[in-house]
Amino acid sequence: MILKRFEFLEHTADVIVRAYGDNLEEAFAAAGEAMFALITDRSAIKLTDEITIEIESPDREGLLVAFLSKLILIHEVDQMIFREFTVTFHSSTQLSAIGRGEHFVETRHESGLHVKAASYHMIEIADKVGEMPAYVQVLFDV
Repeated sequence: MILKRFEFLEHTADVIVRAYGDNLEEAFAAAGEAMFALITDRSAIKLTDEITIEIESPDREGLLVAFLSKLILIHEVDQMIFREFTVTFHSSTQLSAIGRGEHFVETRHESGLHVKAASYHMIEIADKVGEMPAYVQVLFDV
């Protein structure tokens, strides 16, 4: 079991997130959680709503960027914020994810950074090897 779900790494202008898991599904979920930690205080998010998204891409890097980009779109259009995710890989090019959270309420949720995009720049995806956990690294344009 991974104790640290994610960490923020130094970057001059944007934000780099490294997200961990016992497997890549958990690492992808942790990346989504990290993104919303940039947007607001996740501990204030109630788990009242649930969405399911399906993502297809030619490779794992594309899956990660498409997954996070879809979450940014849902946040921007529907004002949804999420505290937790469950990610399931159906193949190396297809995943589904369940996001749990609620609509952003300005009087109850603090505004953090405005995440504009997830980038391929500096992206890393590593499966679990021995004692090393699986992790993904992604740069967010803020």
